[in-house]
Amino acid sequence: MNFHIHSTWSDGTYTPEIIVKEAIKRKIDKIAITDHYYTKKTASLPPKYIKMYVEDLKALRKKYEKDIDLYIGLEIDFSPRTDIDNLPDFEGVDFLLFEYVQDEIWEGYPLWMLLDLRKNLKIPVILAHNEISRNFSGTDYVSLAKVLQADKIGIELNTNYNYTKLDMPYYRLAEDFFKVIRDYEVPVSVGSDLHDDINELANTSDALSFIQEMHLENNFKLFLSEVEKNER
Repeated sequence: MNFHIHSTWSDGTYTPEIIVKEAIKRKIDKIAITDHYYTKKTASLPPKYIKMYVEDLKALRKKYEKDIDLYIGLEIDFSPRTDIDNLPDFEGVDFLLFEYVQDEIWEGYPLWMLLDLRKNLKIPVILAHNEISRNFSGTDYVSLAKVLQADKIGIELNTNYNYTKLDMPYYRLAEDFFKVIRDYEVPVSVGSDLHDDINELANTSDALSFIQEMHLENNFKLFLSEVEKNER
């Protein structure tokens, strides 16, 4: 499974159909295309093209429904590079990834701003590739878990090398946090942030192993159920 993939709709190298075909070839059960929503940071999807994006992915979902489950996501750069005050309703999108939440290095807005924004978002929300141990250092993890549960905000386990420190993925540097959230209804997703290396499609095994090691199976199932419920 891989729920963080970029295509030619934003800054990815491969078309959605090439990605889907390759995922089927590699016997991957579920994937999500999660292109960048409009940001000054990179090639991204303007609001006026969201409908076309959704229609394109829904057509692929139907075409390949017997072979793979395809979900529709978008990644939002949660910083001044994005017009956060005027987000669309994201009709047809199954879930949203928010990157750089509370990340000062990337000028990310604080979590409290996302909590305020969350009230108007009717679909699942996930913190993408967040360096929890740095961005929330000094934060009481039990209190954080309660906030995430109350506002239905999940956490992504991202396996991309860009989100590692000393060759350790961010999530493995925050084991104490994940030991806490396994007792709360905080969704957990997995993704590799594929852009230009098609082999990244299958690069989620460590994240899936981490789910087992930390006993986060219920958190992962919660993510799947929320996304599938929204997709229906």
